[in-house]
Parts: sequence; C-alpha cells; structure tokens
Amino acid sequence: MTDFQITSKTFGGRQILGPISLKLIGGEITALLGASGVGKSTLLRIIAGLANDDAGTVQPKRRLGMVFQEPRLLPWKTALQNVELAGEERGLLAALGVAHAKHLYPRQLSLGMARRVSIARALASNPQLLILDEPFASLDEESAAISRHVIMNTAQNTDITTLFVTHDKAEAKTLATRIFTLLGQPAQLLEA
Repeated sequence: MTDFQITSKTFGGRQILGPISLKLIGGEITALLGASGVGKSTLLRIIAGLANDDAGTVQPKRRLGMVFQEPRLLPWKTALQNVELAGEERGLLAALGVAHAKHLYPRQLSLGMARRVSIARALASNPQLLILDEPFASLDEESAAISRHVIMNTAQNTDITTLFVTHDKAEAKTLATRIFTLLGQPAQLLEA
C-alpha cells in the first residue's frame, strides 16, 4: 500500500488543491475523474514526485512508470529504443499493436501510435507505481480497448499499483477497482 498525504497546492496565490489523503493498493487500478482544470494533472505530478505540495515534496517510495498527456518520446530514438530506455521490451509493442512501427522515429508516428509506445515504455520499466494521465486520449476505440486490456492484464498479473486520470466514466468503471473524483475549489478528493 502506498499512502499519499498532500497538504495543499497553490498557484499564483490561488489554492488549487486542498488537503488530500489517498491510499493506493498494490495490484489495484484506481481511476481519478474530474473536470478540466480542477487539478488532476497537478495531483499526479505531486504523487510522482515531479512537483511539490505547499508543505514539502511527496516522493513515491516505489519504482515509477508514468504516461504523460503528451507522449514525450525522445525524438532521436526509435520507438523500440524509447521503450528499451526504460527496460526490456518483452513484446509490449506487439501487445499494444505497434510492433510494425518499432524502427520508426517519433516524428514518423501518429499521436495514437506514440501514445501506445509511451504506455509500452512505462510498462517496460517494471514499475511498482504506474501513473497514467489520460492515456487513451486520441486513441480510436479499438486501440484504446487493446491498451486497456494490456494495462489490466499487467496489473492483475503483477503487484503494480496503478493510478490513472480519465474524463470517461464508463472507461473508469471498466478499468478501475476504485474510482475517485476531484472537485471543488480548492479541489478535494471524493471516492465514488
């Protein structure tokens, strides 16, 4: 179990996040819903240790894999090389339907293909904590279903703790063990 206690987060004198307590359990997939601009990505960045809350830094005590809203692939590396930066590829590109693009560079990939390569890279790192910020945005329904299946199988067959942000309630219900909603000003976390 990973326990995160966040005091608050303020930008430009405006409090974005209020006190938040979140317990993530190994092997579970937790979904985070909320309106655009409420602070979901900010919360993920704090949990990942990429930003501070107002009282200090919340550092994950586990090996982290992260999929950002943008793929963030290294442009001078092929899709396969981007995945292998994190760990062994282990057939992840094939499972996600992009093995045919393994020798292409990010500029040669569609956004949906690049997003799936990012998912493969995060999973290749053998993370203990997997954070996904709208990982299925810009994917067609078939590619999104395949990606959800790969993530669900990985979570079920390992002890990966997974937290993902989505705007799609049906997607959250399909994929997640637990669902939370971030709402209000400053934002608070409520379990659905």
